[in-house]
Amino acid sequence: MQDGYDSFNAFFTRRLRPGARPVDARRDVLSAPCDGLLRGMAPIERDTAVVAKGHKYTLGELLADDALAESFLGGLATTIYLHPRDYHRVHTPCDGTAQRVVAVPGRLLPVTAAALERAPRLFALNERLIHVLDSPFGTIAVVMIAAFGVGHMSCAYRHIAPHPREIQRVECDPPVRLRKGDELGVFHLGSTVVVLTQAGVRPLAPTDEPTAVRMGQPLLQRGDVA
Repeated sequence: MQDGYDSFNAFFTRRLRPGARPVDARRDVLSAPCDGLLRGMAPIERDTAVVAKGHKYTLGELLADDALAESFLGGLATTIYLHPRDYHRVHTPCDGTAQRVVAVPGRLLPVTAAALERAPRLFALNERLIHVLDSPFGTIAVVMIAAFGVGHMSCAYRHIAPHPREIQRVECDPPVRLRKGDELGVFHLGSTVVVLTQAGVRPLAPTDEPTAVRMGQPLLQRGDVA
């Protein structure tokens, strides 16, 4: 057992030391919600389809909500893969309010690059925890996707039972006000986060090749900024 931790779960879900992840303070910038490997920023095309590395899945499937999916048409889907060695907490990429959190039941299949090649719709098959935020950038969805070996996922601001058997939609009434960098949830081991943004933002990080990112670093910016 790692020194100072009474379980592997406590080690994997440990918090950061103060100041370990400076959060970009610019109000026109969306920061990375987690540590991990930035796999790409895919345009959300007509029929709410996301094309990522030649594979296609629909946001209606991912979000279990066709109406919400339609609102992201013309935006971006940013995918970050968390390795088991990465920091396992997920944070809000900007100031905003949590409107609801949705737990979607599913499988716990591996989300490695090889697994995605075999099953392009993998993200829409695995268990998900979806944070729906209202922000100065419009509606944002931060989707936590479980994988093989993930004990469960926790929500930081509402109680969600682990491994739901049916879709749970928990409305935040009143909405929960969050500051940029506040915690959204925890993976009890690593997996994948997909950030969905509406039209009007552009990438700040390179997208041609997978790139390591750390929570808090600049990721997206409003497109009307020179």
